[in-house]
Amino acid sequence: MTGSPNLLTTIFAFLLVLGPLVLIHELGHYLVGRLFGVKADAFSIGFGKEIAGWTDRRGTRWKLSALPLGGYVQFAGDMNPASAPSAGEDGLTAEERSHTFHVKPLWQRALIVFAGPLTNFALCVLILAGFVYAHGRLVAEPEVVGFSETSAARSAGMKIGDRITAIDGSPVASVTDIPEHTVYFPGKTVNVTVQREGRTVVLPVKLANEEVSDNFGNRARIGDIGLDFAVPVVSGIMDDSPAEHAGMKVGDRIVALGETSIDSFREVPPLVMPKAGAKTTVTVLREGEAHVLPITIGSAVQKDEKGQSVTVGRIGVESGFGRLEPVGPIEALGIGVDRSFDLMGTIVTGIRQIITGDRSVRELGGPIKIAKYSGEQFSLGWEPFVGFVAMISINLAFINLLPIPGLDGGHLAFYAAELVRRKPLGLRSQEWAIRTGVALVLALMLFVTVNDLASLPIFGG
Repeated sequence: MTGSPNLLTTIFAFLLVLGPLVLIHELGHYLVGRLFGVKADAFSIGFGKEIAGWTDRRGTRWKLSALPLGGYVQFAGDMNPASAPSAGEDGLTAEERSHTFHVKPLWQRALIVFAGPLTNFALCVLILAGFVYAHGRLVAEPEVVGFSETSAARSAGMKIGDRITAIDGSPVASVTDIPEHTVYFPGKTVNVTVQREGRTVVLPVKLANEEVSDNFGNRARIGDIGLDFAVPVVSGIMDDSPAEHAGMKVGDRIVALGETSIDSFREVPPLVMPKAGAKTTVTVLREGEAHVLPITIGSAVQKDEKGQSVTVGRIGVESGFGRLEPVGPIEALGIGVDRSFDLMGTIVTGIRQIITGDRSVRELGGPIKIAKYSGEQFSLGWEPFVGFVAMISINLAFINLLPIPGLDGGHLAFYAAELVRRKPLGLRSQEWAIRTGVALVLALMLFVTVNDLASLPIFGG
């Protein structure tokens, strides 16, 4: 298990996650507001007492406030940062009133409000697209090559060699399509369609309900189908390696090492690592023909669990789980959009499971848990950390779109009612709705904070 980062690292990482995300969200509101000629009186990162700030030439007060759990843009004419409508005479001239938020057409107000969550969604898209563009898209054939010890799929009648083509009617083209239909549904029975010896077979598989933990001891319940997809097809060969000298080629399928047959690439390292320098044969299938290639297992030095140097066998092939295909910027952007919507779908699934009782409310997290995870991901390097930022960004987009008065989604709900009624809701109705919504949000924040505290080791979590 990896040690958790210290408190200073955790706080720094938390601010590095939340600060830019809040800034981007509020900039979405601000920039679209400016586009439509709305004056901003204040732009704040954080709530409460101002720590530092300045006023620009347009009269907008840019400030950093004491409570770093959000932010707001206060447009001209707003009574407060929650954008509750001001009542009575505003004392503004006609020119000043023309630059207030509430006199703008309905569609402009809706776009200004929607721009905040949209920028968070766009950031997630750009991060995920950037990863795909930089590394390529993983393509792994959904061919079953092995089972876990307590495999739900094997119990349902699945066999080695089956190729999964659909789960609950949703097409499966790559192994990467499978988790969205399994991981988030522990204990659920899914219908898995497979191709077996030229015919289609549909198998009802009850996913195992498993608790897993990461390197930091964070626990989660997942649905496990219990399959191994590490097809033993060579995807890369190292220069001047035993595999290269033996005549192995990219695309070869390893079917045996010596006299031992191979179904999964995971079976290769245990056979090779203890036999540095040994002579053996590797049997591969190439374009439908079997080739038996003599090979001398090479050697490499690595650290064992105790940190001691040990010599292990190597043959110098890369394989095991698909291949990375390069993608262009436009395709990467499309994949980023798809994956961002998939992430939002998992949020909806999680909330629905909590409401129906399929998941415990203790799985909800708040600012303390976000801070904890921020520090942990930061300690793993920039790429895991930026990926975590993308996940929090899509969460902020989703939460802000909930139709709760006081949030962006609540304002959009008011505008939807205004569109139907052809006139705004009464000021008193809006004020009471916003007060109720803010109270609900504060109650939820209190609940998830208590939840977070209860999950900490110091409290027995």
